[in-house]
Amino acid sequence: MQNNTASNATPLKVISASRRTDMVASDPANLAVLLQKKAPPKTTHTVVLWTKNPHNILYENRLRAQLATYSQLFLQLSITGLGGTALEPHVPGPEKVLPMLSPLIEFVGGAERIKIRFDPIVHFQMPDGSIVRNLEYFDELAPIIAGHGVKTVVTSWVHIYGKVSRRLQKMGIRVIDIDDEKRRREQEWLQRRAREFGIELYGCCVPGWPRSGCIDGNLFNRLHPFDQTASTRRARGQRPLCGCTESLDIGWYHECIHGCIYCYGNPHIYNIYEKRG
Repeated sequence: MQNNTASNATPLKVISASRRTDMVASDPANLAVLLQKKAPPKTTHTVVLWTKNPHNILYENRLRAQLATYSQLFLQLSITGLGGTALEPHVPGPEKVLPMLSPLIEFVGGAERIKIRFDPIVHFQMPDGSIVRNLEYFDELAPIIAGHGVKTVVTSWVHIYGKVSRRLQKMGIRVIDIDDEKRRREQEWLQRRAREFGIELYGCCVPGWPRSGCIDGNLFNRLHPFDQTASTRRARGQRPLCGCTESLDIGWYHECIHGCIYCYGNPHIYNIYEKRG
C-alpha cells in the first residue's frame, strides 16, 4: 500500500464498494474507473470491498493496480456455504473462495483487514420439499478462517422484504419461520462455536446483540498504516441497530451478477421473476 499523505484538517473518505452490489465480481474494470474518478488516493482513507467472489481483486489487472494505490484496503468477504446452489446460483462455492484467503491477506496487508460475513443464515423449503439451512456450515468454515488468522465474523438471519417474498412464492420456495426460542438457540450455538475457535462474532442489526458496524471508522483508524484519520460519526440513513460510520458507497446503481434469490437488490438475472404474473 502506498503512503498517500494528505492534510488531516478534515477526515479522509471511506469508500464502500459496495454494500448493495458486488462490484468486485460484477464489473471490476468499471469499479477501477469509478475509484479513480471518485476516490483519489490522497483524499481516501480506506477502500472497503464487499464481495462473494474476490478473484478479481487478485487477478483482474486494472482493478488490482488501482487498489494498490490506496493506503488501506478492508475486505468484507461473504461466505455463506450456499455458493453454487439454487439460492446463490452464480456465486462460487466455498471450496473455490477459501483457497484465495492467503493471497488476499497478503494483498490487503494482514488478516485483521478481512472480515468474514457468514450472512445471512437462512431456512428455506425448496420446490422439491428439501430443507435448506446453512447454520451448520459454520463448523466447517470457522477452523479454516481461524487457521488463516481471520478472527472477525459478522452474521445475521435473513430478512425477507416484500418483493423478495413475492419472488420466492413464484419460484415455489417457502420461507421457514423460526420462533424466538429457536432463534435464541441458534444464536447461542453460533456464539459458542465462535468462541471455541477464538473468533469474534458480531451481529449485523441482530436484535438483542450489541450494535456493531461493518463500516467501522474507529477500527479503520486503528489499523491505518500511516495513522491517518477517517470519520467516526454514525452513518445516516441506516437501520436503527446499524452501528456503521460514515462512508461513500459508489455501487447503488449497478447490477450484480450473482442472482442470490433472497437478496433485496434487483440484479438483472432474476428480473424475470419480478415481472411474471
